[in-house]
Amino acid sequence: MRSPEAAAEFLESRWPDAIAISVPDRVLYRALELGRASTRQVLGLRVWRQLLKALRFGVGKPVGDTLALGGTFLVQGSRRLASEPAEHVGHVPDFEGMARLARARA
Repeated sequence: MRSPEAAAEFLESRWPDAIAISVPDRVLYRALELGRASTRQVLGLRVWRQLLKALRFGVGKPVGDTLALGGTFLVQGSRRLASEPAEHVGHVPDFEGMARLARARA
């Protein structure tokens, strides 16, 4: 798990208006029903494709629990408006689609 500062820095260049949340005891992780990666979600073809793309831009050292699957969520108050749970460990969220949805809901 990244620190809140590291996650915010990561998002800054991708979606500056997004808020990064880090909850060390994983309460939020469980509440959002995020799981752990299976062998296929770690070694599958889609993961390798994303890895090859990432290698062009430089890949850092993995941080934290590398089998924890994340997700991208659009939340307003206590309501979850949209969810995009990671399909595999190399999943890249549709930041643009989520931003469009956020603007449409605003």
